Amino acid sequence: MAYPELRRGSKGEEVTLLQSFLNRIGAMLIPDGDYGAGTVKGVCYAQDVAKQAITGVADSSLWKWLEERPEPSSLLSANGLAFIALEETGGLSYYESNTIWPHFPGEESGITIGVGYDLKWNTQENFRSTWVPYLPKYVMDELIKEIGKRGTKKRVAELRQMGIEIPFKSAWPVFVERSVPRFYEETASIYASIGTLPDLCRTVLVSLVFNRGRSLARDRRKEMKQIQAILERAGRARLSKAERKTILADVEGQLLSMKRLWQAGSGLVKRRQAEANLWRKGLSLW
Repeated sequence: MAYPELRRGSKGEEVTLLQSFLNRIGAMLIPDGDYGAGTVKGVCYAQDVAKQAITGVADSSLWKWLEERPEPSSLLSANGLAFIALEETGGLSYYESNTIWPHFPGEESGITIGVGYDLKWNTQENFRSTWVPYLPKYVMDELIKEIGKRGTKKRVAELRQMGIEIPFKSAWPVFVERSVPRFYEETASIYASIGTLPDLCRTVLVSLVFNRGRSLARDRRKEMKQIQAILERAGRARLSKAERKTILADVEGQLLSMKRLWQAGSGLVKRRQAEANLWRKGLSLW
């Protein structure tokens, strides 16, 4: 392909393609065709990974390197992975200034590291097998103390004072190689037809389970249970594609209905809205 030189202020389909390529290596961009500050950051990150001069300008050498990068997952597209990772971390700039340290998302979460890896909901065995290749022993020894525990702001402050950090170059492969397959499998355990859906819709369901788990019990999970029923109706034999899309459109309403569970303006309310928007887009492109 031709390699157009793009820089901050560039717009259009070529920028969208660049953003999608950047998402293969963890840039966590919304592919909107606008070469803004986030894309500059993604380009600089890619140039660093590729050991190229860090300019923030996408030149032919970066294009060629990016084009040679494989899709990181067979389960979700690079843009789908980017959506979930962005929701979990806040993006590259926010990661480097905040998420790089162990953090406590609140409610019933534990101390969380990398791209949404919650130490409360993981075993010591899983933690060791997942992170030993990426973290030094002193970091492993300190973080393993948080397995199975609810997080606290006090503990977050202590870990930060100790200088415990999770570099994004370590967090991204863990997310792609370990977390995504695990949560895709958990999603499929309650939404069995996930593999028949378009990529962006699969992304939404995995994002939901990544964030809330797969339990369908009690009133707080009634919308997730309703989504299961909608997917089952849409999967009936002899339905046309148009009929399936009409049924599946109801998932958007269930995602929006979940906003009842959190305070207006909270991050989880915004996430449900983003998932609803992505579901609608996924159906429109199908």
